[in-house]
Amino acid sequence: MKLRTRLSLFTGIIIVALVGGVSLSILHLLQKVFLEEVRSNQKTALNNFSRVCEESLVLRDPVIVVSYTESLSKSLPGLAYAVFAHNEFQRVFGENPKFQEFYPYFSHAMEAPIGDQVLRSPKGELIQEVSAPILRGGLSAGMVRVGFYQTYVDATVAEKVVRVQGIVFLVAGISLVLAVLATIVMSAQITRPLNKLATGAKAIGEGNLDTQIHVGRNDELGFLAHEFNVMAIRLKELDQLKDEFVSSVSHELRSPLAAISGYVELMTRKPLEQIPVEKRTKAFNIILDSTTRLTQFINDILDLAKLKAGRVDIRKTSFNVGKALEETLSLFQPLLDKKRMAGRLNVPADLPTVLADDEKVRQVITNLVSNAYKFTPENGTLTLSAKDTGADITVNVADTGIGIPKEFIGQLFERFKQVPGTRQKMGGPKGTGLGLAIAKGIVEAHGGRIWAESEPGQGTTFFFTLPKAADAGAYLNARIFN
Repeated sequence: MKLRTRLSLFTGIIIVALVGGVSLSILHLLQKVFLEEVRSNQKTALNNFSRVCEESLVLRDPVIVVSYTESLSKSLPGLAYAVFAHNEFQRVFGENPKFQEFYPYFSHAMEAPIGDQVLRSPKGELIQEVSAPILRGGLSAGMVRVGFYQTYVDATVAEKVVRVQGIVFLVAGISLVLAVLATIVMSAQITRPLNKLATGAKAIGEGNLDTQIHVGRNDELGFLAHEFNVMAIRLKELDQLKDEFVSSVSHELRSPLAAISGYVELMTRKPLEQIPVEKRTKAFNIILDSTTRLTQFINDILDLAKLKAGRVDIRKTSFNVGKALEETLSLFQPLLDKKRMAGRLNVPADLPTVLADDEKVRQVITNLVSNAYKFTPENGTLTLSAKDTGADITVNVADTGIGIPKEFIGQLFERFKQVPGTRQKMGGPKGTGLGLAIAKGIVEAHGGRIWAESEPGQGTTFFFTLPKAADAGAYLNARIFN
């Protein structure tokens, strides 16, 4: 059974039960109200008759009671009797031929209970009686009794209930129809977006990553559709990253392996002593460079795997940031001289030391300097600086290179992400897009943060922070779990 059918059926059952329950409750309540109304009318008739009887005693005129009972017999439908049983004379006042069958009962039951009660007539009919005492001088002078046939009371209440019952059922029927229509519409509004999402999920499962869902709603289903679209876009990006990664890995593996294979084959064609020393040295250097390149690439992959698993090993010691920047700049100085680039160092002499992993922080610095060198043209400037910013030491690596468009700044530290067009502008081998992602993981494992600022054509500055050490001489061997 489809969700729409189940939802409509379930909601319909609830609505029917609710409308039916409310309708029956209303009819039951109205039956009580009508019964109370009938009893109130009986009490009113009793009170009016009591006043007439009291007036008859005061005036000593029993004709008043006779006349009033005659009028009651004509004006009150369902009246069985209306009598005044006098205590002193032990007889009934206000005789009426219509009530004769009840007189023997009243003449021998002067002390019957006062109040509402149900009696049975000599003919076996049930009588609803209301009664009240007549007081004179604080003493009971008699009792007023007014009886109504139970069948008439029941018929009166039933007639009123039937008259209202049609209206209640009509309103309930209309409400039920409207509720069922509303249920169908609501079910359609809920299931239609779900069907679209199911169709979209199937399309994505079949490889159509351009699928987008449009539901035009601002509720939870609209939010779900939006998140679905974001997921589809992200999946497409990841698919593109996968292709780029495969391409990068293929290039990174193919080029060094091809070089190694070619030179090994060259050197195995003849004995080594027959190969000139210059060629042997060149071949060995190329093989060494290629294996180093492969080793570094594999290490990057392993480091990235650790980052993805959320586990980075950090061994903290007292670390001199200024010294690390100076040594890194010295390491790159021959390369800077080759491109006629100026290298500058701006580190205050009193810069505090920090607790950090020497090898991993140097890896971050080397990666940032390598990028700055790679994307800065000849005669450019590379500046390394650090300063105390309170709770942290902030390190800057600035260049005067080609810069980065603003729309790509936020993607720099994602895995396998590279700024499009940079290789065409600067040449050189294509990178894997892992360096900055690894740098970000290392910095965050130290409790710092890393970011970049850039203007196309004016250069780029990378920043990262390291928390200052509480005790510069302390040693900490820590395993950080992110």
